[in-house]
Amino acid sequence: MQGHSDCRANKARQLPEAVDVLIVGAGPHGLAMASRMLLGEEALQDCTNTYREVKDIKAHLSTGRNACTRSFAVVDAGGVWMKRWKQQFDVLGIEYLRSNDGMHPDAFASGTLAIWAATNQRLDFRTLTNLPVGFHGHFKAPSTELMLDFCSHLVEIGCLDKHLWQAHVESLEPCQSGVQVKVRTTEGEESVFAKHVVVARGPTWCRRWPAFYTELDAAARGQVHHAWDLIDVPERLQSISGHGVIVGGGLTSAHLCEQLARKGKIDLLIRRGRRVKQYDIDLPWMETLPNGRRVLRQQFEQMPIEQRMATNMSARDGGSITPELNSMLCKLEAEGFVNVHEFTEIASAAWDGCWALTLNTGDVIAADYLICATGTHVDISTDPLLAKLQAVHPLRLAGGLPVLSERLQWGELPIHLMGNHAALELGPDAVNMSGALRGAYRIWPALARRGPKKRQPARRRQA
Repeated sequence: MQGHSDCRANKARQLPEAVDVLIVGAGPHGLAMASRMLLGEEALQDCTNTYREVKDIKAHLSTGRNACTRSFAVVDAGGVWMKRWKQQFDVLGIEYLRSNDGMHPDAFASGTLAIWAATNQRLDFRTLTNLPVGFHGHFKAPSTELMLDFCSHLVEIGCLDKHLWQAHVESLEPCQSGVQVKVRTTEGEESVFAKHVVVARGPTWCRRWPAFYTELDAAARGQVHHAWDLIDVPERLQSISGHGVIVGGGLTSAHLCEQLARKGKIDLLIRRGRRVKQYDIDLPWMETLPNGRRVLRQQFEQMPIEQRMATNMSARDGGSITPELNSMLCKLEAEGFVNVHEFTEIASAAWDGCWALTLNTGDVIAADYLICATGTHVDISTDPLLAKLQAVHPLRLAGGLPVLSERLQWGELPIHLMGNHAALELGPDAVNMSGALRGAYRIWPALARRGPKKRQPARRRQA
């Protein structure tokens, strides 16, 4: 990959016994938090005003930083910055991001990715031509390689490889002055004391399955592929061939069709109509006008929790695909490689060396393989890391999500959550690149020992 280096964990040193901040996860959200840690007060102080002068951005992108006012470590099971994110995109063959060039993990300014690309004569952007007339926002999506190379540059100038260790976090045990974190490394179990912990890893461990799956016996269940299993073990995807059925209406299902269509005919089952839209959230949440996403976020923060849940569900509206991906899918349909069945679900399934799938339409499909590209489910009460914390220090849950503080904090404990886990505070883009930046912005004051601001409904700082 051009300019992209493998940013690996530092395996030569032992994990520190104590740090001010421990970040769990080395993906986009963990990188955004680390970027904010390094920049401190130089980072954006208002996420609704992200403009910086070009000369200041260029200076920032050429300035090395290897010191921070607070000690921090990052632990990740893969031991490489952006490893799982990269693997997901590689396995699915995703060439361009769905997010635009203003969304990335750098806490300095929204324009740093575009300026870095121009400085390095990188032209690998996709122009978004399907946005409606009158839309005010970004019109370019970076390539996957461009984003990875940019993130590698952030790791390089921040000397962030020396902050990263390969380890799996097994438990968080709050104590009087912080959190005792038990981790498992290649050497065995270790313990790290942290004054603050930031959990910046996603919920992909908890697969979401269609209703028919619960009715299968153990042998049949073992023959069903979940898309995340194929992402985690790419060899499984490479070994699949023949007539297949893929369940799901989002990006992953469409990309899987593209990957497998030349290996045999595919029936794609979508439980509702095909949804085609540029972004995975409603366009008003992407508008950069003063009365666009800023106002929506202000309104969101004044809503009761139940209304926030409904707003998140409405704005994201389940699985959808981009216009570009829809064009690809239509081409495969026209060539006879893929049949798309809308408003169709599997009513029952039986495995006997091959699949016999009875649909809600009454049709029966025989298939060699079955993939569920049905996403993941967030439920703190069953999360392998957070369930024990919930049992001992319970928070109010709404739809499986915790009700956090303004600083994305677990009650009074020095534990902060990012990504999907913080959706009731951050809104429908919590899991996206923009949510990574705003999550780090929200958490930073608590890590910097500035007291949390008291909530003031009419004049709350926006993030």
